[in-house]
Amino acid sequence: MRLTKAERFSQLLLTWFEDNQRSFPWRQTRDPYKILLAEIFLRKTNAAKVLTVYADFLERYPRIEAIAQAKESDLADFLRPLGLYQCRAKYLANLAKIVINKHQGEIPNSKLELLGLPGVGDYIANALLCFAFDESVPLLDTNIIRIALRVFSLESNKKRARDDPIMWQAIGQILPKTKARAFNLALLDLAATICRPKNPQCEDCPVFSICDYYRANKLSAQKQK
Repeated sequence: MRLTKAERFSQLLLTWFEDNQRSFPWRQTRDPYKILLAEIFLRKTNAAKVLTVYADFLERYPRIEAIAQAKESDLADFLRPLGLYQCRAKYLANLAKIVINKHQGEIPNSKLELLGLPGVGDYIANALLCFAFDESVPLLDTNIIRIALRVFSLESNKKRARDDPIMWQAIGQILPKTKARAFNLALLDLAATICRPKNPQCEDCPVFSICDYYRANKLSAQKQK
């Protein structure tokens, strides 16, 4: 049976991921608290910066109860290297109190309840559901939107594509029925290392053979030579 483009994309991406996945401490755990911290830290910040504070933060605040008892100013000082540190500290302080008071200290495992936490939107909620609770749900951020546009010519007509329900649905249709966690991590790694915003490394890309961008730009450029 001939594979669809989405199936071929998933196959090629997951094969590449087996040998090229990046290693981070928050990927070596299924603890919802540790994953939630990482996702909040990673928002508008690269992984290299998060690595400078992640382990020390967990040592200082090993459980969410410790954050609930901390001063917001102390949290902000700890998170200063990440940027937006006052905003992150405020989110964490309020989030911790809600989790303690409303969820008995446990990070909720439902989308609706996760969205009720300060600083948690669709992306972070789905990241928790996928990486901590093994749910087969899609992720959609600026980087994944870029891959979707280049490979599949998927484009939103909304000002903020990551808030477009149609884009979420489209990415959900590309998501394989199994191995959602590996697939989502592979998308993030592909965007970070190969399908970059500028100067994408198309010749090293595992999906170049089915990529609309490659066919339209790289192959046409070769023909003009």
